[in-house]
Amino acid sequence: MSNKQKQMLAVWGSPGAGKTVTAVKLAAELAKRKKNVVLVFTDLTAPPLPAVAAEGKLPEVSVGELLSAPGMTQEQVLKTCVPCEKHPYISFLGYKAGENVFTYAEYSKEKAVDMLVLLRHIADYVIVDCTSVLTGNVLATAALEVADDVLRVCGCDLKAISYFASYLPLIEDRKFKPEQHIRVLSNTRPYPGGMEYENSFGGVKYRLPYLPIVEEQAATLKLLEPLAGKEAKSYEPVITAIAAEVFGDGK
Repeated sequence: MSNKQKQMLAVWGSPGAGKTVTAVKLAAELAKRKKNVVLVFTDLTAPPLPAVAAEGKLPEVSVGELLSAPGMTQEQVLKTCVPCEKHPYISFLGYKAGENVFTYAEYSKEKAVDMLVLLRHIADYVIVDCTSVLTGNVLATAALEVADDVLRVCGCDLKAISYFASYLPLIEDRKFKPEQHIRVLSNTRPYPGGMEYENSFGGVKYRLPYLPIVEEQAATLKLLEPLAGKEAKSYEPVITAIAAEVFGDGK
């Protein structure tokens, strides 16, 4: 990359590896800089927006409406972003509860790219939480192509090895720059075997430990809250380091 400041990160990886959790934690880390962050959710199989953003009233806007509309303006994108009530620097963009792959008409890759470009003008930082099922998800594949960096979240389990054996050939094209992905081993646990997983993924740069408190936060809609105690010391420095590598030190 050139010296141009990076703005957009795509978070992609194996099912159950913690992509959404990692994306939300990174958004919270970036919000500490008092810069605007938009977190985009691409999953239409089980839309995560209601589970992350809902602190009362469910969102009434959907990225599906935006992508299927005839045109698209910066104002329309802004109106579709859902402000986070407790974090004024974070907004969400995703599908509503109850929507599925048949809710909206198909849209082009160009439409998805247009939206991502407009987001660059709206927010200081954009994080795209890409679904594991890339086939048929135009927004996720577009994000993998146009993002400044891709965080490849690798689950610490045998299914993750099988997943990447199947899906990595789909993004071997140079436009996806798979060799430049930042690899993270997620949900690591204190038992032998971690190195075997790292080797199977071609090595990893970061390791995010499995923490029951993070699982609890996800279940109680509190992922944007900071961690406390000894557990924070093993998890949050990794998130800080990833944010620093992708977006700089924030100075």
